[in-house]
Amino acid sequence: MIKKILILLSCLGISLLYAKENHLVVGTNAEFPPFCFIEDNKIIGFDIDIANEVGKRLGKTIEFKDIPFDALIPAVNLGQVDFVAAGISYTEERAKRVLFTKPYLSDDPLVILTMKQPFSLDDLKNKSVIVIEGFTADDFMSSILGINLIRLPTQADGFMALKSGRADAFVTAKSTVDTFFEMQDPSQYFTTTLEGTGETCALMIPKKKAALLVDIQIALDEMEKDGTMIQLKTKWKLR
Repeated sequence: MIKKILILLSCLGISLLYAKENHLVVGTNAEFPPFCFIEDNKIIGFDIDIANEVGKRLGKTIEFKDIPFDALIPAVNLGQVDFVAAGISYTEERAKRVLFTKPYLSDDPLVILTMKQPFSLDDLKNKSVIVIEGFTADDFMSSILGINLIRLPTQADGFMALKSGRADAFVTAKSTVDTFFEMQDPSQYFTTTLEGTGETCALMIPKKKAALLVDIQIALDEMEKDGTMIQLKTKWKLR
């Protein structure tokens, strides 16, 4: 009997190990349409489709874990996720802590969103401007003196704060504003593109999983070559 139990436990252990090896936990922040957001109680978006396609090509099942944006890098470093798909941009500061794939989306410029009149970057001096904490717009606007930045946690908070008059402008990615305009009347708003700016999009992997980075990059390169990437960009209106 003891021998049978030991054999059963051994088989169970092998089964669990196999399941773990063929399963990837993907961190995301479901507050950033069209990259990752919740609809009908399900996480969807461009980056979610990217991660699912990568998993399919690697022969892995994918499990998504919704994590606050500022906790994504700690989750990577603590081994809580295998990689991150969250519309995240490469920065030199982040690259000190994690690995990045090559960007698979570029040229998504920052825009100034306002309600009363269009503003240029110079017009924002001495004005209250909303940015989402930790995002590219936050980094960019933080380098400009004379602007009162209001840092909020989510894109939805940013749009709501602008609409309620808490600030003069909201600076964020054009793709996010385009998605917002699918649900809101764009005639109420003014947008000004900040030339020379641009979000990029890449997957983020733990430094200790360099081999996984190689496998994921191969999958992304294949998606570029066979047209899958273009199809997904078209689906989410990112081209």
